[in-house]
Amino acid sequence: MRAIRSLTTVAPGILFAEGPASNWTVFHGAGRVELVDCGYPADRLLVEESIRAVGLDLSALSRIIITHGHSDHLGAARLWSRRYGVGVLTAATELPNVRREITEQVTVGDLLPAALRRGTIPWTLAAIRAGGLSEVGIPSAQAIAGEALDLSTGHRLEVVPTPGHTTGHVCFFEPDAEALITGDAIVTGHALLDDDGELQQLPSFFHHDPDEAESSARRLSLCDASWVLPGHGPAVRLQRDS
Repeated sequence: MRAIRSLTTVAPGILFAEGPASNWTVFHGAGRVELVDCGYPADRLLVEESIRAVGLDLSALSRIIITHGHSDHLGAARLWSRRYGVGVLTAATELPNVRREITEQVTVGDLLPAALRRGTIPWTLAAIRAGGLSEVGIPSAQAIAGEALDLSTGHRLEVVPTPGHTTGHVCFFEPDAEALITGDAIVTGHALLDDDGELQQLPSFFHHDPDEAESSARRLSLCDASWVLPGHGPAVRLQRDS
């Protein structure tokens, strides 16, 4: 049975949801909800549960902002966009992937060299069951205009380009909470990683350009963040030097 692993209140109006295998962030305020990412397609009911956890329901969802166009981050965005007119935004350079004009995503062939690694086959089967191969492209997705995005909830997200995992992968920094939403540029856990709770990268075969992904991860380490909200693994509160 799929279940949310944890819900973390990061700051007023910011709830981080650690899903069964992929995460999302709920921004809420003024009776509105905006999401950054939304898990796997099979996480749809869990995303709705996390919205109810802040005292609202799906009718309050106005927009979904996507770090990158992988199925475990696009989730039910296609459904909500078509059924309810929910807007979907991503970086201009990531639009082709989100719209599925191209597909930059790990394939079964990419996983073959790691097939004997402990956990690879169970993770692959679980990802498929969660909708990893389903149609998740969002033709109506639009590009984020500018270097920051004002949310209807009263929050502001600064756009941090982090190419490598995909061509147009971006992270988002919420300055008031000093919260860095990292997508898959940096994670804190994954079924195919040994450590949990540590800032780290996914295995290289997950990245479209591993060298560029490594460069992006190094740049992120310089960000002035108090919270890291990753695409996989638990939220981490960083100890800041005083």
